[in-house]
Amino acid sequence: MTEKEDIVFSRNTVEFVTVAAEYCAFIERANEHNRKEFTDTMLKLLPLLYIKAQMLPEDEPISEDGLEIFVTEDSYEIIRLNLLDLFGEADAYLDVFVADMKYSDTPITKSISEDLADIYQDVKNFVTQFQLGINETMHDAILECREHFRLYWGQTLVNTLRALHDLHYNIPDEEEEGNQHDHEDF
Repeated sequence: MTEKEDIVFSRNTVEFVTVAAEYCAFIERANEHNRKEFTDTMLKLLPLLYIKAQMLPEDEPISEDGLEIFVTEDSYEIIRLNLLDLFGEADAYLDVFVADMKYSDTPITKSISEDLADIYQDVKNFVTQFQLGINETMHDAILECREHFRLYWGQTLVNTLRALHDLHYNIPDEEEEGNQHDHEDF
């Protein structure tokens, strides 16, 4: 095995591919779950995705050509809208870790659905590039995904995780809310 193949088939890469594919598949099936189930699973998948992305190997790209993009604007929008429908009024959250925040007098609102769709876009492109089975493409896809994690979606993941944690543990679910009101009379 060459050094480049070692990176492509390393344990850390294989584990990231596995978690990334599971994340994408779960996001694509978001409409099959209620908000509570979906949030619970995301609270387990996102930390794994973060850890595994951190462990991706570093190297120099093989090709000077850019990698193909597979997630279209339309498919991104379908994912985002499905997630927005799932989260409803609980979709918006205040983000305190934005560079522009220090210049703003008003809070900056972010969207769980948009954040998860942004992560999905990069991760799905990576998974699809990896599935092509071309060692050079797979190698460069690893490096690009790691770089995009560092620059973009890693921080987005952490921010979204905070919002999902709050939603799961601090904001009553509609079903639970109705039950809480029933118990308040006693």
